[in-house]
Amino acid sequence: MSQEKEWESIWKERRSPLKKMVDLGREVYNLFFRRILKKYLNKDSEMVELGCGTATLGLSLCQDITSYTGIDISKNALLISKNNAKMQGISNAEFLIDDCTDLKIKKKFDVVWSQGLIEHFEKPIDIVKEHLKVTKKNGYSVISVPYKFSYMIIWYWITRPRLLRRFWPWTEQIFFSGKDLKKIGIEIGKPFKVKLIQPFILGVILLVIKNE
Repeated sequence: MSQEKEWESIWKERRSPLKKMVDLGREVYNLFFRRILKKYLNKDSEMVELGCGTATLGLSLCQDITSYTGIDISKNALLISKNNAKMQGISNAEFLIDDCTDLKIKKKFDVVWSQGLIEHFEKPIDIVKEHLKVTKKNGYSVISVPYKFSYMIIWYWITRPRLLRRFWPWTEQIFFSGKDLKKIGIEIGKPFKVKLIQPFILGVILLVIKNE
């Protein structure tokens, strides 16, 4: 199954107990991510999220920035995002179908954000380069990925048998250590920082690259 079809399938049905649990967990993650992203954002900022999914985080930041653009390959995800924006009365958000392996959008942004995206690709560095392609000069690409030494990888391996696979609500993926992200940052050749965020609660590590 292609990446596009896999994600269409994932976003099509959001009513199962497992996916409701994931949605609740996403709100917890958003509390941390908002605090992180606000360090790079201001009222004049234009932000894009690659692989935005239902865009709950991006929409929650719209009141603090000039504009938010959500990009995803899934039409189902963007339909949910648009409905969320409409219900919240948000007018400075737009949503576009695009492929993060070869972005067609020409606009550049102050902050390019993704959460749970690059780990689904065989060559994550290629997706990181796509982030930078749409980042303004002196802007930031902020990339969140699952940490190799966390509860998430335990959950992942427990659900590898076919009978348990349905308890993993995403596609196949890889997990990152600090060393893995540092290697990507060095290869990119721009100023970067690796930040470990609540490893035992969230199981998340960040790569932040300044596009100098």
